[in-house]
Amino acid sequence: MSPAHHRAVAILADAVGRSPVKVDAEWTWGSTLVVRTVIDDELTIFIKAAADQDVHTEAAAIALARSAGVPTVDVLATGTDKQLPGGRWIITRSASGEPMQDVGRTAPTTSQTLDDLAECYTRLHQVTLPGHGPLGPGGTHAVFATWSEWQQRIIERALDQLAANGAASDHFLARSHHLCEKFATDLDAAPAALLHADLGDRELFVDPGTGDVTSIVDWGDALIGDPLYDLVRFVGGGPADDPRPAQLHPTLHACYLRRNPQHRARARRMMTFYRFHICVVEAAWEPDWAPAHIAWANQLIDDLS
Repeated sequence: MSPAHHRAVAILADAVGRSPVKVDAEWTWGSTLVVRTVIDDELTIFIKAAADQDVHTEAAAIALARSAGVPTVDVLATGTDKQLPGGRWIITRSASGEPMQDVGRTAPTTSQTLDDLAECYTRLHQVTLPGHGPLGPGGTHAVFATWSEWQQRIIERALDQLAANGAASDHFLARSHHLCEKFATDLDAAPAALLHADLGDRELFVDPGTGDVTSIVDWGDALIGDPLYDLVRFVGGGPADDPRPAQLHPTLHACYLRRNPQHRARARRMMTFYRFHICVVEAAWEPDWAPAHIAWANQLIDDLS
């Protein structure tokens, strides 16, 4: 473990008043640090810090989700320390249940899991705050004035990266910019709600016996925006040939729209646009995925045209 990991363990031990009997540094993306610690047979806790996210704002998002009846992990403590990435930390209890990834997408309980997730999303999307996009400090508002502004900012950043890498043609870049301009009015007419915005089958914990959702973790990318974005983003961040969306989205979307028929008329068009958004972002994020994602994005632009 790095010096920052050792410092995190010391902070955790001081915060809970006990030294862990087992410590594991979790594999993470980028500048995020996560350490899993076993205190005893009945208590496993995590400490997290990140340079590119405010983990205190993540704690606020967790509190908002819990207030809406969404199962999440317990936040045990938060604090600051200059030796950790971002200078802030959060300690949470481990999630109950098992990750859906480990239970399996074809388990007999999958339909129940997706129906329960649709209910969790329905509750979450009843939470509203001023603004759009990422939550600001304290989780009391979002930082952009409009949903289209956030969408365009993220897509333009990704397109700039693709252009710099020579991964996308000028024609694709122009088509993408035009589509974003065309959709601005639709985006700003969308309802705004609290979104998890980065949920996958590793972050969704379930009871392996019943399929019920027991906990949703990793709220660092929470947004205020269109509820339909959450439906597309679920297991939507992999390569173009990732089988998960085709396996899980139809049932999840049907269960959600049955509970929320007010979104039905706009669902296909807007979810197609959000799939385009994710394709562009993932193409820029992982160069090996870029050709297939750009081809998919081109097809989505054709569909929306």
